[in-house]
Amino acid sequence: MIPMPSIFEQPWWLEICASDNWRCEFEDTEFGRLAFTYIIRQRGGFFREITRPPLTPFLGLSLDVGDRSPTHGEAQNLLCRHVPFLLDKLPKYHRFKLNFHPDFTWWSPFFWKGFNQHTRYSYRLKGISDTQSIWKGFNSNARRNIKKAEKSLVIDTESEASVLYRLFEKTMDHQGKKTGYQEWLLTDLVSEAKRRGNGAVLICRDEEGTPHSGVFLVWYNRECYYLVGGTDPELRKSGAMMMTMWHAIQYAAKYADIFDFEGSMQPGIDRFLRNFGGYPVPYYQISKPLWLT
Repeated sequence: MIPMPSIFEQPWWLEICASDNWRCEFEDTEFGRLAFTYIIRQRGGFFREITRPPLTPFLGLSLDVGDRSPTHGEAQNLLCRHVPFLLDKLPKYHRFKLNFHPDFTWWSPFFWKGFNQHTRYSYRLKGISDTQSIWKGFNSNARRNIKKAEKSLVIDTESEASVLYRLFEKTMDHQGKKTGYQEWLLTDLVSEAKRRGNGAVLICRDEEGTPHSGVFLVWYNRECYYLVGGTDPELRKSGAMMMTMWHAIQYAAKYADIFDFEGSMQPGIDRFLRNFGGYPVPYYQISKPLWLT
């Protein structure tokens, strides 16, 4: 009901993604520290939004459990007692919009304070150390494309973040979209995640060394996230992205039990992610109407 702290709530992550704009309000409870993490984004010198930074899919509430985890009922009571106080600590804002971790499954205390909620979905695989079972869960199209790609492509785990960013740019250009963040952000996150042993970049290349596709993985507390991916649109028929995802799951199995595809509500991306047999998990996007509180 209340998630453990994720990699996205770590101070080093937020310092890179949001510099001095991030905040963490907390209440000490009998079960550990209940934290509420967010950033404050200022727009146009006036409009103030409580939200999350780029490359940070989830923020919000987490519980750093101490000696004993709360039962279901105890977690509800904890949220009833402490969420109002955490919300009262927020600075004045014009809009509130946060995606909460999928393990946060009861948002009534926010509803009682006038907030709204939209349910969105990611896809997750559990027990990824059993790679044979994971492989069997892929659909036949994915398995066929991966086997074909593995005959002519290889995975490089030593590439720079700049290679992945170029692939990501090409993907966004092909879709007629902007990248949404600058290269330095990905570079800094990759560098620090690697230094801490919490991340890796995988690039799929052909025999000439040409990059076809790539991903950035991050992990913490036995959860691994497929955070950034990119494919060269001119080479997409090679099956490289499906092969890269398969190798990413196998790579992640060394560090995590759960693989999160960081899903999308866009039909094309959703259709691609369903190839890998992940189960849909809902998560809450909690917001408050546009006004000055």
